[in-house]
Amino acid sequence: MRIIAVLNEVYKDINPIWIVNEEVFDSDMKVDGDQTILSRDYLVAEINKGDIIGYAGLFKSSKRDFWYLELNMLPEFFKSELMVELFNSTLILAKEQNAPELRYVTTKYTFIDTPLHNKIKKMGLEPVNYGFWMRLDDVSSQPQLLTPINITLQKQEVVNDLNSYITVRNDAFSKHFDYRPLTEEEFKTVLEGIWKDYDLEHWFAFDDDKLVGICSSTINPELKHIGTITTLGVLHAYHQRGIGSSLLGHGIQSLIEKGCSTIELGVEAKNEKALALYRKYGFNRVESRTFITYTIK
Repeated sequence: MRIIAVLNEVYKDINPIWIVNEEVFDSDMKVDGDQTILSRDYLVAEINKGDIIGYAGLFKSSKRDFWYLELNMLPEFFKSELMVELFNSTLILAKEQNAPELRYVTTKYTFIDTPLHNKIKKMGLEPVNYGFWMRLDDVSSQPQLLTPINITLQKQEVVNDLNSYITVRNDAFSKHFDYRPLTEEEFKTVLEGIWKDYDLEHWFAFDDDKLVGICSSTINPELKHIGTITTLGVLHAYHQRGIGSSLLGHGIQSLIEKGCSTIELGVEAKNEKALALYRKYGFNRVESRTFITYTIK
């Protein structure tokens, strides 16, 4: 698909570990449901040679009530009026689809001081959510590896009990913005598609035989110096016991031992407890990667 080339050019500056191909794109779509809908036409902007420099369209997951407005353009065109033209045309598509609500997610990297930013302000739209990416650049100091009382920690490269993993994941993230429970089948799709070629590792926290906390990390084989904490969650009933901190410390240590010089993770801006934990370990916010979500009705 030609739009993948545009996606990868944008991701190169936002977050280089996100490399998309058709298999990854298809896996992402499957996670959103078998009945996922794309708008009838995706709008594209081209230069004279016929190369795509940007695209826009609508995306409707069968598991959500609203549509997403998708809009991406090569970095050198972020400040062009083309972004606004594609945005306006996609709003027209939304009316044709009778979309009651749109979600548009952008980043400060692609958005600040651009005509599209001014357009959003004139429409009177305010962000409904902020998401941060944070980075640990100094891995010289080893994290303190403490084990909470009556809790056992285990490292595994494979998730043997998908049901327990999903139970913890869904409980831990149930209060987050835009939460949607993940099924075992959807998680298998992530493992077998999006993460298929990645170096995966999981730290699990057990209370006797009960899984109560998870910390999963990935390393893109093309960028082995960057490790990513993809999931860190603890059952709400087990909060305030140091389990999340211990899991994170072990996850960081494992990535350092694998040769990672940079470690990254994402967090919601309203999750003050998580932000405090990450700062404790030395993570700093990457300003340009602040994700901004708008609702358009």
